[in-house]
Amino acid sequence: MNRSAIFKAFVIGLFSWTMSLAAITGKIAGIVTDAETGVPLAGANVIIEGTTIGAAADVDGNYILLNVAAGKYVLNVTML
Repeated sequence: MNRSAIFKAFVIGLFSWTMSLAAITGKIAGIVTDAETGVPLAGANVIIEGTTIGAAADVDGNYILLNVAAGKYVLNVTML
């Protein structure tokens, strides 16, 4: 095989691997609200228990945790 064919095969293989990796990860998203009033909690910290994956809620209480493998998780939410 010439160099061009080897390079093309490498790029195709890398692209296929990247796409398969993307297929097994996802996201967890939601809104953090006060249990009593229903008011969104801006700045609340949302972390997947036992990991370092987390995010802070925006001004409307929305959060998104990216690159999460498929499975069941417990979320810990804290607010100062």
